[in-house]
Amino acid sequence: MSQLKKPTIKNPDLVAAMAEFKKQQSVQTEKEMLDAIAAASFIAPITLQNKLNEVEPDENGQRHMEASLMAVSNKDGVKFFPAFTDWLEFLKWKNDPDADTMVITFDQYCGILLKQGVDVSGIVINPAETNIVIRKEKMAEMKGVSPEAEQPQEAPKKNNILPLFGCEKVTNPEVIVAADRLRRENNEPARNNMFEAMRKARFVAPVLMEVPKEVKAGEKVNAQAEFIMLNHEGGKYMPLFTSLSELQKWNGAPDCKAVPMSMANYVAMLSDPKSTAAGIVLDPFTMGLAFSKEQAMNIQPRLAMRDIDSTPEGMEDDLKAYFAENADVKKAYIDGVKANNTDGFVVVLELENENNVREIADHVAKAINKYGSCVVAPISSPIGKKVLERKTAFYEA
Repeated sequence: MSQLKKPTIKNPDLVAAMAEFKKQQSVQTEKEMLDAIAAASFIAPITLQNKLNEVEPDENGQRHMEASLMAVSNKDGVKFFPAFTDWLEFLKWKNDPDADTMVITFDQYCGILLKQGVDVSGIVINPAETNIVIRKEKMAEMKGVSPEAEQPQEAPKKNNILPLFGCEKVTNPEVIVAADRLRRENNEPARNNMFEAMRKARFVAPVLMEVPKEVKAGEKVNAQAEFIMLNHEGGKYMPLFTSLSELQKWNGAPDCKAVPMSMANYVAMLSDPKSTAAGIVLDPFTMGLAFSKEQAMNIQPRLAMRDIDSTPEGMEDDLKAYFAENADVKKAYIDGVKANNTDGFVVVLELENENNVREIADHVAKAINKYGSCVVAPISSPIGKKVLERKTAFYEA
């Protein structure tokens, strides 16, 4: 991160006026709040086009840097500039003490937003908590001016996003709730809860992929996919969308396919030495919750094989009873693993149809939960291949 001096401004009068307006909305409390907003300076997150140490000083020894204000989008895709009354409010929204920011006045926001051709609709003050929205129409009214008239523009091209493999059914209410808790509490239990929700989730990923127009029944389809990355905070991040509708909020998205992806899939791609991704970002056009590559790698449990001489009494019997009722399971293997230094088990399955592994894995995990933590994987997975080298099947249909 660029070494910029962090802002020390505070706005006690504005904070008090916003709290009073939230408590009792009236003409008087609104006027007092707007007056305080008009007189305030705010902390604004920015994206730097280059780093401080990469900029050559001019003849006066000054370093000039290019920066752009960051914008956020609401659930309808409408963009706003986030504005913060103090550093603590900024950290509630983005827990990154090294983030690049600048101090900007209300008049400066007006100078930017009331120009023609700006597709940002206003400012949102302290979005993590107070969440006061001031649209640019209100800003123009406060300044006693009219926004510059917008010229008629061509309607934006509708995104051609083709959902594949059932991703239109993907929803992640648990992830959304966990993310909201993480923003509000920002502590270790909230982070662990968020990581657990992400581990269990499937996300929607935009990819560039050529799919054959005609596929015969039973024919395997081989298609190479190129995963699309987004510029975020000066780096390239892999986007994770909690639903297809979140992906469709991407104005100007390229024509692409949408496919379901697990957290394990993302971690595998980030682990590739050829990967240029700086991390992942969740719902970049609304939530905008980003994790560096190192943080993302820690979300997915790190598995290591461990030797076991036997399994807990009754465990294999319970599994055999379930497998006997499921014709999809042809063979099953069991071995020991350590997941983030916690002892557990891995059950590896040879299935008639590997597309059913998720549903079967959920049933298996519930059936043997009382015996300890359990990972379920198909024989074609990397861990499945390891287990096949170490163990013989304890169940065969």
